[in-house]
Amino acid sequence: MSGRGNPLQLPECQIRSTEAEESADTSPIIQEVGDFLAMWACIEAGFQALATAEQEACREDPDLVPAIFQGFDGSSEGEYVGAARFLIRNLACFTPFEGRDLESYHPVVPHYRRILKALDPVRERIEGSRTLTLGELRAVLACGG
Repeated sequence: MSGRGNPLQLPECQIRSTEAEESADTSPIIQEVGDFLAMWACIEAGFQALATAEQEACREDPDLVPAIFQGFDGSSEGEYVGAARFLIRNLACFTPFEGRDLESYHPVVPHYRRILKALDPVRERIEGSRTLTLGELRAVLACGG
């Protein structure tokens, strides 16, 4: 994702091969990982838009998961790691995640699903018109634990 436009929508990707396009259209894991990456792009953008004191308050709150994409567990969620690499590297989607370690070293998919579910009502309200507020971020990040 380039950081422009709606951070809650799957970005336009630079497809590098016909095979990549077919895989992206058919794989439910690719679609779910795309949703997760869009979610984290939105969360990270909202967090970066906060004042420094608000960011620090979020970091220090033990009830909130960190406001940064941490990847997937390579041992138990290997297909998710592979899908994230595919979207980021092969399709040139979600470029802010390029170069990051995509392995969390602990299972995260159930947590990400809860966060995404909490984000859905916010997604409908803001429709890409603004970043998440502090209250919205707190509500969403509290669902990840």
